[in-house]
Amino acid sequence: MRTLEHENVNSKSAVAALLVVIIVSAVALLMAYSASILGIGELDLGYTAQQGAESFSIADGCIEETLRRIRLNPNYGIGAGQIGLTVSNGTCIIQVTDLGSNQRRITVAATMGEYHKEIEATLTLTGNIISIGSWREVEN
Repeated sequence: MRTLEHENVNSKSAVAALLVVIIVSAVALLMAYSASILGIGELDLGYTAQQGAESFSIADGCIEETLRRIRLNPNYGIGAGQIGLTVSNGTCIIQVTDLGSNQRRITVAATMGEYHKEIEATLTLTGNIISIGSWREVEN
């Protein structure tokens, strides 16, 4: 025969087990939620890095194109103000400044969507030979 005391112990054990299951489930849910939030943050960070690298590639390509055009025409861009150039997935604004003594400064601002990169290069012309003095990314 069962006693009232025996049923009371079983009831307390069942409540304790249920409480443990609820606590473990809540902790597991919290851990899963935190992991998903971290994952979303990592995806966003990766996307931003990729878009920044793409806009840098656009700026770099526009500098290369400007160097090619200067090689063909040493006076390219001087006095023209800002020159716009559109590439497949972005645009860039090029400015060529004559520094005298056959030296030029090329400034390129590239935009792809909401991402923006700027590169500046200085060069010296000797005939159709271009010597690059500096090449740097300009911090915004």
